[in-house]
Amino acid sequence: MNLEIKTPLKGSQKVVVHLFLICFSCLFSSILNAQLSTWDFPIKPGMEEWNRLKTEQERINAVQIPEDILNQLSSEELVELCMKFPLFGDFTAFNTFQYGFEIMAARFNIFDHLLSRKDAGKYLLKAYKDAGISGFKTLPYSNEFWSIKLYYIELVITQRNIIQELTSDEKIELLVEARRKFSEKITIESFATLPGLQTSVRIMASVLYIEKFPEFETSQRRQAAVQFINTGMIDDVPTIFEIVKMADNYINAKNNVR
Repeated sequence: MNLEIKTPLKGSQKVVVHLFLICFSCLFSSILNAQLSTWDFPIKPGMEEWNRLKTEQERINAVQIPEDILNQLSSEELVELCMKFPLFGDFTAFNTFQYGFEIMAARFNIFDHLLSRKDAGKYLLKAYKDAGISGFKTLPYSNEFWSIKLYYIELVITQRNIIQELTSDEKIELLVEARRKFSEKITIESFATLPGLQTSVRIMASVLYIEKFPEFETSQRRQAAVQFINTGMIDDVPTIFEIVKMADNYINAKNNVR
């Protein structure tokens, strides 16, 4: 049976109907956003469902995020899921951390979306600054396998697509934070290794390179530093400490200007 409103609505009635539609639209939008912001990976390592997965491809498929969800997530929500990503340590299975990340980016759709977001860097920076040497300070993410997770965060944030989109102030914040992490790592045995230190140093080198810091541009170790940025691999300890020294000089120069 079709119902028709044959009596024209009066002015006040139109206002009420209009307000009702606006409220309904807002409510629907709020419900949708709540569903998106609370989305989580349904199957994770440790679950019985995960243990029943038999092949690597099944495990890869299990942590893919539906494209319709990814397209509607804000950059902040996307970074949240990046912090919760169940297979964040996969990069360690390859010859270099950077090559490992490139494999992850090819396998898992979350990273393709993350690297395409121009504002993702500021939310990654927020997470990085909250990441202490033993775990997150305030953010509600898991601290399991913390040393690997810290390397993972540094690996993600040092991607050129991410750093290039940061503002000048955010680049300085990132450089200062990486320098702080380096100072903390060298005092802790589990971090004071070449793989452990190089993820922080690579951030410093990347910022200096992208900002075209004159001291970096004219350094005799520039070629080695650029290769390090591109590959994520370095075994040249003098170059590491040269990059740290240049980072200190860059920070001091910026502080003097301010």
